[in-house]
Amino acid sequence: MKLYQALTQVTLNTQMVDDLPDFQITTVLDQPLNFAPTQLYHYIDAVLKSGSRHDENNLLYVTDAIFITENYNFKQTEFAALATNFEERVTLARKIVADLNRHVSVNLDLVQHEFQLIFVD
Repeated sequence: MKLYQALTQVTLNTQMVDDLPDFQITTVLDQPLNFAPTQLYHYIDAVLKSGSRHDENNLLYVTDAIFITENYNFKQTEFAALATNFEERVTLARKIVADLNRHVSVNLDLVQHEFQLIFVD
């Protein structure tokens, strides 16, 4: 699955993992993300409905950097608010799309209380 799918569709007892204070989000990857998973969660929360089907969301917010640049309210999240001019917003949007479209496997380690994102790139 893609990272944006893991962040919007994987729950534990009907709660998003980012909302569980006892769980840590860990990553297993060769190439680093542009943003921390918690930053991407905040972005996803601002643009997509958790647990909804693809046809209920505007997936251009996770697949199209130009659409994001033109339509996203960059003041909605702390990390996005740092992009103040057009060039910075385009760069940020491209990095968001690059991160959210990476392929991952998800493992919920209930013993360690970890939401493990295992990147397959």
